[in-house]
This record gives sequence, structure tokens and C-alpha cells, in this order.
Amino acid sequence: MTDGLNEPPPPKASPLLGYGAVGLAIGLIWLGWQVVLVPLADRAPAEHAVRLSPGSAVVLAEASEAEWRAGRMDNADALARMALERAPFNLQALRVVGLVEGETGDRALADDLLTLAGNWSLRDDSSHSWLIDNRLRRGDYGSAFAHADTLARRRTEVQPQLFDLFGTAMETDPRSVPFLAGELADSPPWRAAFINSLYQRDSGIAVAAQLAMVMKDSDGRFSDAELQQLYQRLYSAGQIEALRQVRIALDRPAAGQALIDGRFEAESAILPFGWDLAVGAGYSVAALADAGPPDATNGNSRPSGALRVGHNGQSRDVLARQVTLLAPGRYRLLGRSRWEFGASQMTFSWQLVCRGAARPAGEAVIGAPTRSTPAASETWTPFSVEFQVPAEGCGSQSLQLVGENPGRRTELVIWFSHLEIVAAQ
Repeated sequence: MTDGLNEPPPPKASPLLGYGAVGLAIGLIWLGWQVVLVPLADRAPAEHAVRLSPGSAVVLAEASEAEWRAGRMDNADALARMALERAPFNLQALRVVGLVEGETGDRALADDLLTLAGNWSLRDDSSHSWLIDNRLRRGDYGSAFAHADTLARRRTEVQPQLFDLFGTAMETDPRSVPFLAGELADSPPWRAAFINSLYQRDSGIAVAAQLAMVMKDSDGRFSDAELQQLYQRLYSAGQIEALRQVRIALDRPAAGQALIDGRFEAESAILPFGWDLAVGAGYSVAALADAGPPDATNGNSRPSGALRVGHNGQSRDVLARQVTLLAPGRYRLLGRSRWEFGASQMTFSWQLVCRGAARPAGEAVIGAPTRSTPAASETWTPFSVEFQVPAEGCGSQSLQLVGENPGRRTELVIWFSHLEIVAAQ
């Protein structure tokens, strides 16, 4: 009993512990509210999101862009500037301030702001779009096309609008052409689509020709395929003089050669200059290297190339064709032929035909032998014919090979090489 009376009383709880517990509870409640608030603010309409989280730079920036899209420029500007006060590097808010300035204020300041936004993010499409328009208005084609390149690389769905912008700029202001040529010289992924789009425009062929000539000495010059597309478009449109001038300017293929690859040695051609060999039933046509007679002009005995034609005597198709751009005057077609085997009444003719003409201006006819020749025969027989290119109605011509057989079906193989067109003496 005495011992119990001597025990000390239990310690009293500190009031600070009660305050701490209350504070912790309040903090947990606030934290829970923030956890709920963030998704609510993200999903709510802009005006409600601002009420829910008026101190969030992200919410303010989202609201400012929503106001800008709705055309309420004053609200958009105020909200964006509030966002920038809280987060100076908020790209969305910076963009909105720049776009509002561009609509209602200082376009020079807008250009600076949106340039900064565009440099911060290559994915800021709105900034790049505004900068393209503004730089074009100022005639700053280099910068405008650089921003357009950024958009075209990222968003294929806006490429048609950008391509139309490029085409319009080149059609209306020749100063824009070198800048666009500079972008194309880097071979961007949209290059082929853009060049194809040019041919859908009324003046697209002329624009494409202008680009090809501007780019002729650059590393990104028109490829053989792109140049063939341009040449074929000019030829099909009947723009023969333009075709002549573009070929002379580019010298591809060499403009000084009346006939390209008369020895059939080239691996590829830029049509319509070069050989267009037919594919069809009843015949086979192929250019083969080292299958022709020795080429004495190269100083050695290496065989040249040759054109091999296998024919069953039934088809009248054009077997080989090449477009020429001979000036009016008198010319001579030279060549060599060799029969590998077969005998019939069939003939093969090299014809030079003016575009749109019904009859050839000149024709070299090679008749089949009446008796079959040994397969080992290596006899190459020269042939030649003179013809006149008239002064009118013959701006372009086609040299073409055709077969004619008045007799029965037969199997023949003939070779050609060393074709050449020279001025007649």
C-alpha cells in the first residue's frame, strides 16, 4: 500500500501532438483532393478546369489555347500570360501569346515568339504553320520553306496543302525557286510526292523543268527516273521545243548526239532518248553487251554491244523505238546487221518517222536470207539510207524497228549494232 502511494503519476500528453495529428489529417485530405483534382482538371472543359485548379500553369495554358481557338483573343492572351508567370518555359502558353500577337498586335513580336516556340519543339505545328505564312508574306522563302519542310516530314496529311503552297510560290515569284531547290537537294522524304504533285498543276511541267535546270549542278539533281518523268511529260504534251531546250540545258543525255547508244551498251536509258524495247507475244528483243562486232573506234578488239531480235514472223509491233530531235536537213542512217538463223520472205525496217506523220521520212530495209545461214556465221553487213527532215511539221522524230512478213510463220533471229545518224554530205 505504501509502495503504491509512492508511484509517480503518468505523464501528461503534450498539446503539440494533438496539433500535429490534426495537421497530418489536413495534409492527407489536401493531398487526396489534389489526386482527385488533377484528373478532373485534365478532363473538364477549360473554364471549369481553371476554377478547379487556378494555379496550374498546365491548366491555364490549355485554357488559353481553347480560348484562342474560340476566337476570344483577350481571354486567351490573359490566360497564357498567367501560365507563363508560373512556368516561363511553357511551350503551349508561349505559342498562344505569339498567335494572339500575330492576330491583334505586333507581327514582328509574334514572329520572334513563335520562332522561339518552333525552335523549342519541331512538333509545334501551329507555330510552324504561322511562321510559314508570315515568312512568305515577307518574301523570306528560305525560312518559310525550312519550316514547311519540318511540317511535311512529320505530317503527311498536310503535304497536299504544303505542295500547293510551294507550287504557287514558284509560279508567282521566280525568287522562290532556288530556295525550294535547296530543300529538295537534301532529298527529303516528301521529294518524290512533291514532284509528282507538280504534274497535276496547269503549269506544273514548266515548274518542274525550271527546278531541274536550277538543280542541275547540285548533288541532289534530278535522278534519271525524275528526269525521264519530266521528259516524257513534255513529249506527251507536245512541248517539243521546251523538251529540246531542257535537254540542251541539262545535257542529259548528251545533247550533241543525234542517236543515243547506237551500239546498245548502256545499262539504262532516260526515255524518250535511248532505246524503248518492246515486250510482246511472238518476239523477244534484248540489248546485249559484248555481243556485237569489234569496235574499231575504241582502239582494241573488244566486241561492242548489239540488239538481238528473235521473231516468229507473225507480229507487226514496233520492236524498238527512240525519239530524236533532228533539225531540218538531210541525214544518213548507218548500221550493221547479222542474221543468226532462219530463212523467209520477212523484212526488218529501220524507219525514221516524224511525230504525227503517217509515212516514214526514211527507211532502211533488211531482208531475211532465202536460205538459212549457219548459226556460227559472224558476218556483219553494213546498211545505210539517206532521208530528209522537212522544215515544217517534224520537230521530233522516232527511229523505230518494225518487222513485216508476207509469207508463212517462221522463226528468225537477227542482230543489229553500230547504228548512227550523221549529216549527209
